[in-house]
Amino acid sequence: MALEHIHANEVILTYGHSNTVRDFLLHGRKKRNFRVVVCESGPALKGHKMAKQLSSGGIETTLIPDSAAFAIIHAVNKVIIGTHTIMADGALRALNGTHQLLLAAKHFAIPVIVCAALYKLSPTHVCSYDEDAFNKIVGPENMLSFSNASLHSKVLVSNPEFDYVPSNLTELFITNTGGHTPSYLYRIVSELYHPLDYNLDNMCVEEKEDELEKT
Repeated sequence: MALEHIHANEVILTYGHSNTVRDFLLHGRKKRNFRVVVCESGPALKGHKMAKQLSSGGIETTLIPDSAAFAIIHAVNKVIIGTHTIMADGALRALNGTHQLLLAAKHFAIPVIVCAALYKLSPTHVCSYDEDAFNKIVGPENMLSFSNASLHSKVLVSNPEFDYVPSNLTELFITNTGGHTPSYLYRIVSELYHPLDYNLDNMCVEEKEDELEKT
């Protein structure tokens, strides 16, 4: 499907590192010449690895800091990203920094494509009061080195690993079964999951009740 969505002489923006996006772009490179701009995805800087792999694959690649994304995004043709999880309503649990990038894309009306396998599709939704709870806070070493021990007692470092990205910021999902719009994901969820799977909390409660009955 890469050749259907990547055209000659396009400029494509991506964020961080994703094996799926990397393979998608490298497949498109077999018959298309295009350029890729990679946001480095701080503080983990996963975009450095992505830029190196794309460049080694023959793609003209430019690595930029995340702060420069808004300045150059008007010059790109599309944004192609990966994600950690696709929620049932088309929202994303994506790398930290993805939300601000897609807000910039929406501001300039740049189409956003998400490449992910269907195993990343979750039957759950995220309510507004759950947006913080579904995140993962990792250690501060990427932002504040442990060698600066004297600062750790004076500075509170918040280093979330993911962003919650609303469904209205993406136009198309490309999976191993084809391309789908966010509004069609409910149909795929109904095909892949039993209705009882939609509420994972209830499943955990039922499992605990079954264990108690056995004991």
